[in-house]
Amino acid sequence: MARKYNNPRKPYIVSMRVTDEKMDKFRQIMEKTNLSAADLMRDAFNLLRQQWELSHSTHMPLQN
Repeated sequence: MARKYNNPRKPYIVSMRVTDEKMDKFRQIMEKTNLSAADLMRDAFNLLRQQWELSHSTHMPLQN
């Protein structure tokens, strides 16, 4: 029987498509950091948000 997912604190699912090469790099990072894909993406989002907030508080553009 399939497991039901019910977590009211995280009601949204975000997905994306990546190339094989990017997925390989992603898996390498997951292995080195011992993070799940979801935790790694949450950390990446938090870093991006912090960079965005810093750039807007100092009026400096984000760097790629």
